[in-house]
Amino acid sequence: MTAALRDALHRVADNSPPVPVRPGLFDQARRDRLHRRLAGLAAAVAVLGGVGLTVHDAVPPTPAASDTTVDPLPAYVVQAPDWTADIRHAPMRRALVAFDGDPHNTVTVPREAQGVSDARPLGPLTLVGPDDAYRTYDPARDDEPWTGESLLSPDGRFLMTGHGEHSRLLDVTTGDSRALTAGRPLAFSPDSRQAVLVDFDNPWYLHPVRGEIRVVDLPSGAVVWTAPLADGPLPREVKAALSPDGSTLVVQRHGDVYTHRRDGRAGWSRSMNMAGGLAGQLAWTPDGGSIAVDTGDLCLLDAGTGATQTCLAWQSMLQRLPEREQAFGLFPVVLAWMDGRPVVALPRAVVRLTEVPELIMGTPTYPASPVGALTVATSRVDWTTRQPGPPDPGPAIHRYRPLIGGAGLGIALLAIGYAVLRLSRRHRRTAVRKPGGA
Repeated sequence: MTAALRDALHRVADNSPPVPVRPGLFDQARRDRLHRRLAGLAAAVAVLGGVGLTVHDAVPPTPAASDTTVDPLPAYVVQAPDWTADIRHAPMRRALVAFDGDPHNTVTVPREAQGVSDARPLGPLTLVGPDDAYRTYDPARDDEPWTGESLLSPDGRFLMTGHGEHSRLLDVTTGDSRALTAGRPLAFSPDSRQAVLVDFDNPWYLHPVRGEIRVVDLPSGAVVWTAPLADGPLPREVKAALSPDGSTLVVQRHGDVYTHRRDGRAGWSRSMNMAGGLAGQLAWTPDGGSIAVDTGDLCLLDAGTGATQTCLAWQSMLQRLPEREQAFGLFPVVLAWMDGRPVVALPRAVVRLTEVPELIMGTPTYPASPVGALTVATSRVDWTTRQPGPPDPGPAIHRYRPLIGGAGLGIALLAIGYAVLRLSRRHRRTAVRKPGGA
């Protein structure tokens, strides 16, 4: 710049009239800058928080196959407290108990093709683990409606639920679940390494009922071997249990009981009067020599021939419980054998059937929230129960995920709204400053 040009510019500036500056303009600009920074920070926090809530704080380790920890069963369980963490967000080492908190909490699902409706449970299930850890699991959130079936594996690692014509397998140690497309759930093997599923060839309303029983490896769901399901009557009620050595299936349909071997050979079959039928997924005695069925009494059948051995009048025994358990409409599920006496799960309690029955674990019985379905782990369980402490609903970050997620969404929406407002104001100011602008 030459000296003459500089002097000319100074003269123009000196001779120009003063331009008034609005008071507080600098402070306003500084506030606008601060607001923009705060809006950007809020948006970043919302985005990072949303991403963080979709992952675990740490990937839980795969459970060791050599885990031999023996956990005592609590003397009673309660409903999951409010804001209990979801098992899919906060896994546990294992689950000892799983139960449906309200069997009357159902939804009617129409079957338009058949012109009928089904009542399906809404869940969620309450899972109770070691050290009074409580979690929730809602099977109704899966794509296909939950049919109400739920089974806990003997070691407490897996929970299997029924969904339409397939199953879902939840690993409580990781919170992950996957579909088992081979059929609907019937049982776990005693060692928890396999599951027994049933696959039907025709719709639920057609006669005769036919299909096959499938034994699958866990957690992959690959079919290992199958057993035929002979034609039978409606409804499609099937129970099955795998022998302790995994070589033989016992199957019960209405009043018919038969066995089938892994090598394809058929075993014995017989018909008998049934009440509850096969006494659960651990109906085989640990030595594999007998099979427990409920015929009104709890009877042991010879595993080799099907002949009745001994029977236990369990219904009359229940009347001697300190807290009386009504036997009408209940079917015992064998959990363990202690000194030749069975420990059984009823819909609302775990009881050891002795001359004076022992109530091992109770469940909520108040009318507002009765227990609908109870399933209990059986391996590495101390049946000498302990008095539980207060329920532990899990890490706070996972208990309050819905609240935190809602707050993060609200912050993000506010940040977006503020940014849009600022941009619109800037656009209006720019339009006013342009020549000929409104």
